[in-house]
Amino acid sequence: MNIVPSDVVQRQLDAYNTRDLEAFLSVFADDAQATELGAKAPTMIGKAQLRSRYAELFANSLALYSEVVTRTSFAHVVIDLERITGRNGSAEIYEVLAIYEVAQGLINRVHFVRKP
Repeated sequence: MNIVPSDVVQRQLDAYNTRDLEAFLSVFADDAQATELGAKAPTMIGKAQLRSRYAELFANSLALYSEVVTRTSFAHVVIDLERITGRNGSAEIYEVLAIYEVAQGLINRVHFVRKP
């Protein structure tokens, strides 16, 4: 079966938008890493750290929603420009560029680029 990286990323986004923590984590590798692009060290390593961070975010963001403004898929990489609303109860629009690396049907790395 051929797993399409953009489908994996879309499942992650759908779970994010419904704040379904278990579905969200199910598309990440056990040793997945989240990093600010260009940082020397990851901000999160493994599902336990992802669980902790996103459980808190989902609990504090009842109106959380991420809209994909643009998506580019190439080989095993998916790049989304996301417009997020409802983050931690804020009415502000938050934009982030997320670069997902997918291997064996799971997200094994995500790199974030945020506006200063």
